[in-house]
Amino acid sequence: MFSTAARRRIMAASGLELSIGDYTLLAQISQHAPVRLSVLADLMEVDKSTLTPPAKRLEARGFIVREPDPADARAQLVSVSRAGKQAVRKLWQARAAIVAELMEDWSTADIKSLATRLAAFAEAIEKKG
Repeated sequence: MFSTAARRRIMAASGLELSIGDYTLLAQISQHAPVRLSVLADLMEVDKSTLTPPAKRLEARGFIVREPDPADARAQLVSVSRAGKQAVRKLWQARAAIVAELMEDWSTADIKSLATRLAAFAEAIEKKG
């Protein structure tokens, strides 16, 4: 949804000093946890091997935790830790501030129209996939 430049601004505003890849993976884990990295790789349409380095960095910073998958003890599930949830909150706050800045010249009517149209679009996605 955001350009690389906007994502960099979000990262800078959050004060977290995460790479774009780390930020993206943390956001995805937050949305889908607990989840296997292989499942996230499929959702993100990337090779699982590309998620291993950022996952290790996020784990080293205490933002994610791994646990055995109850369905298959050989596999691991990743989840967001308490520190990770705080980081995600900072990211979402920074994101909201960037969106507000982008829309600061919009009228209330334009914002309401966008919200209505986005809701209709989301509904169409749900119905038609």
